[in-house]
Amino acid sequence: MTARALVLVAHGTSDRHGQETVRLVRARVQRSLPGVRVVAAYVDVQHPRLDDVVEQLVRDGTRTVIVPLLLSTGYHMEVDVARAADRSSLVTAAPPLGPHPLLAAVLHDRLLEAGTAPTDPVVLAAAGSSRPEAACSVRAVAEQLGALRPGRVICGFASAATPSVPDAIASAADGKGRVHVASYLIGRGFFHTALQRHGVPVTEPIGADPRVADLVRERYAGATDAARRITARSA
Repeated sequence: MTARALVLVAHGTSDRHGQETVRLVRARVQRSLPGVRVVAAYVDVQHPRLDDVVEQLVRDGTRTVIVPLLLSTGYHMEVDVARAADRSSLVTAAPPLGPHPLLAAVLHDRLLEAGTAPTDPVVLAAAGSSRPEAACSVRAVAEQLGALRPGRVICGFASAATPSVPDAIASAADGKGRVHVASYLIGRGFFHTALQRHGVPVTEPIGADPRVADLVRERYAGATDAARRITARSA
């Protein structure tokens, strides 16, 4: 039987809390997939790098699925992940984690933990990308989150897209409650630290919530099934 691997690829961060988030997600996924080798890899800052991990797995003849621990498409999906997946027919890539109702549910819980009132306006703050489809993905999650609470939910971006987080905070301040920022990030790091400078309450990031591991497994299963169908058609 061909060995199987799931490469959980994250952006990478120098923040130790952000690093721990990836380690915890990887460990949870590994416990739930005992027959699959689950490996963490990174596209920036940390090692091992995605290309190096995939190259070694291909050399070993391991059937590999790359599951991005990324919330939307963008440069790293379209360049780094795509390049790694093109290395061999043994490798396939799953889509990013978002948008997905599970992420909206985690965000809703983070708001409750932060003491956000149901009617308080919320800015869903994402890292941002110059790719228009990335902003569309974030807006889809904002709609899903908005369906879970009566208060207004609008998007803001820390970089590369509009509106900026400060502009979104200003727009959301309608006098009907205190604006809260929902951190639409996997873990702590550069962007989460930046969100805390805007003078409004900020939730914890999505983090190593068990539902993130569930979503990783869902993406892995979907990519595995798709690869099997392609193999069957070409046989």
